[in-house]
Amino acid sequence: MQQQHTVLVVAQHGRFLAQLAHNAGHRVLVADCFGDRDTLAIAAHWLPLDNLQDTVAVRNTLLALSQNESCLLVYGSGVEAFFPILATLPDTIRVLGNTADIIANVKTPVVFLSILQKLNIPHPLTEFTPPNSDNHKWLCKPNVSFGGQYITHYDHSSSLANCYFQQYIEGRTGSVLFLADGEEVQLYLISEQFQYRSSDSPFLLSGLSTPLILPATLEETLTLFITQLVAETRLCGFNSLDFVITPDDELYALEINPRISVSAALLGSSIEIFERQLSACSRRGLLPPTISINQTHCHVFFAPSDLTVPALINWPASYHDLPHPNTVIKKGRPICSALIETSMSFEQSEATEQQALFSLLGLLENNDSPPI
Repeated sequence: MQQQHTVLVVAQHGRFLAQLAHNAGHRVLVADCFGDRDTLAIAAHWLPLDNLQDTVAVRNTLLALSQNESCLLVYGSGVEAFFPILATLPDTIRVLGNTADIIANVKTPVVFLSILQKLNIPHPLTEFTPPNSDNHKWLCKPNVSFGGQYITHYDHSSSLANCYFQQYIEGRTGSVLFLADGEEVQLYLISEQFQYRSSDSPFLLSGLSTPLILPATLEETLTLFITQLVAETRLCGFNSLDFVITPDDELYALEINPRISVSAALLGSSIEIFERQLSACSRRGLLPPTISINQTHCHVFFAPSDLTVPALINWPASYHDLPHPNTVIKKGRPICSALIETSMSFEQSEATEQQALFSLLGLLENNDSPPI
């Protein structure tokens, strides 16, 4: 009989991780920034996080949640901001994922760049002082970023605090989800990334679509890159590698997400993700991947204007991260997400589901377009 655990989830948005642990039969405690309806429905206890970069507050919140109880800690988006605390937690909290040292190696830009250079893995030109060259388009990227937040096109008026600069590569961006145990590697899926273009953060992730079908040579190249990176950094558990492919089929590595990423949601409920994470991070080996995935899109929907969530909504089963009734959501902030299995393209599915969502929220009148 499988041992049941208390699982402590910490993330900017912890619903998906909490759902994984809950579905596996574990008791779940959650600290995140939203506390949405889905999360509170399954969490034994929840506490809010206001600022993920306030490491003292994050650590104190985890201690308050765990109450000295023996538990497993699973982190998600936002760990990039608070990972140093992982090395300071009491023995009662066992981290089920990469250690603080491993995360530091892949999320400290200058260190990760040196690893890519050592392994001869192609990557965009990167500078740590404002670039003088006008021969390339440049991005201004925060040292601490996740989900594409606050990445902007660089110009000489850009804010220069706590950021670095990377050549902008035109092409399709994607992510490959993989499982590792520090040595062995399994690729699970390759997905295409889409951005919320009208946001103040023009590279904010608005969704994913899988499968992204690549030429066999490019898939082999991705496998080689990931195998090299795991051997060099000892990554464990589920992680993802973001990449860009140019129109000429040149592949560039962008960054490692050393955590269970949102792309894992595209695997569906038939894959025991939490059990595989537990086995890999316990060095018990990698469970055989038996994956059959139909075309699936993960959408994140943003408020087109300031809005108040109606008191009564009949949410579709495919919608997640649901806001509470009467919540005020500011323009450009996320409303909810949806996981849609369909033959439609990502753009068609996004337009259809967005129209349905705005209708639910009472934002459409006489089939008019939503406010912008």
